[in-house]
Amino acid sequence: MILELNGWRFQVDQDRTMAYSAQELEDRCSCDYCRNFYGAVDGAYPGLRPFLARFGVEICAPDELMPYTGELYGAAYAVCGQILQKGAGPIVADGVQIWPQTLEESNINTACPSPCFVVYTALLELPWVLETPQEDVVSPANTPYFLKRMWQKLLKNAPKDRPCS
Repeated sequence: MILELNGWRFQVDQDRTMAYSAQELEDRCSCDYCRNFYGAVDGAYPGLRPFLARFGVEICAPDELMPYTGELYGAAYAVCGQILQKGAGPIVADGVQIWPQTLEESNINTACPSPCFVVYTALLELPWVLETPQEDVVSPANTPYFLKRMWQKLLKNAPKDRPCS
């Protein structure tokens, strides 16, 4: 399907994106920062879920979630399809700037089938909704589980026809 938004034009395969997003949802991170994102995003930005659904994306299944603090997040979502025309600026959904990028322009690690592109959210300000006090939460990037998970995802997506150098 063709999707036109704020000067941007996309060819989007919603069905493939929804299937991919459902797979990402099953494998999503369970650290406190991510769980806070899942619990707070719909209340803080109720219009963001229906906007992302136009691409076939599940809001709680980002390819990468970047918690800058407990209250500030960035999210990146892979979409099956192509950017056909770039707009002059971001797309705005529920007050959030959305920045589409080709996979080559982005720096995310995704298992989304090609061709695909990425939609990034600008900073999302979210309340801390977990019972665990935010000051007691340790960054997931420092845990062995997180590092192992990232390496597994990277190796899973590495080209099979090229040897490592």
